[in-house]
Amino acid sequence: MDRRTTVVNFRIQTARPLLYTLLVASFIIQTLTGLQWVQFIEGILALICFFISIRDARGMFQIAAIVFITAGIACMIWGQIPLSQLPLLMTSNVMLISLLYMLPFINRVIRVGGYDRHLSRWLHVKSGNLGNLYVRSLAVSYLLSLFLFFAALPLLHRVLSKHLQHQEQELKNRFLGISILRGFGIVALWSPVEPLVATAVVLTGVSYMSLLPWMFGLSLVLLAAGSLWGLSFRHVTLATTQGTEPKAPSWSKTITFLFALVLLITIAFGLQAVMQISFFAAMTFLLLPFSLIWAITLRRFNRYIGSIRLHGKESIDGLRHLLVLFLSFGFFNSAVTQSPLFHLVEGYVQAIAHFPALLLICIFLACFLLPVAGIHPLVVMGLIGFMLQPILAIMNPLSIAIVLISSCLSASFMGTFNTTVTIMSGLLRVNPFRITIWNFGYGLVFGGIGVIVGLLLL
Repeated sequence: MDRRTTVVNFRIQTARPLLYTLLVASFIIQTLTGLQWVQFIEGILALICFFISIRDARGMFQIAAIVFITAGIACMIWGQIPLSQLPLLMTSNVMLISLLYMLPFINRVIRVGGYDRHLSRWLHVKSGNLGNLYVRSLAVSYLLSLFLFFAALPLLHRVLSKHLQHQEQELKNRFLGISILRGFGIVALWSPVEPLVATAVVLTGVSYMSLLPWMFGLSLVLLAAGSLWGLSFRHVTLATTQGTEPKAPSWSKTITFLFALVLLITIAFGLQAVMQISFFAAMTFLLLPFSLIWAITLRRFNRYIGSIRLHGKESIDGLRHLLVLFLSFGFFNSAVTQSPLFHLVEGYVQAIAHFPALLLICIFLACFLLPVAGIHPLVVMGLIGFMLQPILAIMNPLSIAIVLISSCLSASFMGTFNTTVTIMSGLLRVNPFRITIWNFGYGLVFGGIGVIVGLLLL
């Protein structure tokens, strides 16, 4: 029996990357053609991918998925939705999965091109005191986290630890726990490949183009506010590190990296306008060819392909956790909008809209506190986004999107059970609650400024 189970598990792990690839391919074909029978095949593939993934997903995602699927089936029965519609109800969030599927391609070209190592050299520039190093590490974390995501955390930890080797352990851990994670959370506010941003766009119906100027401006304000924390470290003098003089950073390579990012976003906007598709669908189409052309331009094509072959299967298989969450919530959201439940809660939610300030503050508090209790920010956003659907016609959805994103992203640097905090907790060998305490005050500022911006746009 054990041997048979092992064989079955091996076959599932082998088949999963192929099935995920077929699911993404069906999404692309359906988006290009608009054919309903292709969407039906996409739904069948989504069901298969869900069932072969849920057993190996993390416990929290399994529980959330089971709850969403159960509630979705109940809504189907209540709304008398025929069973033949089930595959079509599974397709609403395949776009988000496709975007995540494509992310490793851009991640790999950045690493093959050495941009991650190059940007980390800015941390080697003589800082004089810990306050200056804090501001510099916040900015480097901001840039590296754009596409490297979790991979930026150990890289920054390793580089910064060399500068802090003569500091007290408590001070060193606190410095790393706030500077690295805050930069990660700030840039995610406008990142074109951040799942929370994409989910908020889907839930509220706002376009990424209308959201981008506000979120980018908000990120700059929060970057400046975060830099002020460096004042508390300015009294600590940094000892000069003995050894080989590190290579100086190059402005030209830094500008090249930023130019490539701007070019990627600009082309995605153009593709969106030409094809009349969503921005994130355009980004999904663009990431692979853009990465290939970038690798060719850098004359690193062979190394790039070798890196994809070496790490590609692992990256694709790692999608299983978010796949079960996105597919199950997408199914629930599609089913509930066709059931009487949606109209049942509509009146209650619209009554709350008469007190917009109170509503936005409640959204912030829920998104801020629930991740500390262990509920994933995507689950929180999904549930709140569903409940807010009836008022999107009478309140500015842009305000709602800004508050949802800024509130949920506060968990990226202070949510006790969030992936980023867990990774940093392991690197620092401290209890994740310590990291939550270190970042709690900035989290209130982070979400509070988002609420203020949301109120101004009502």
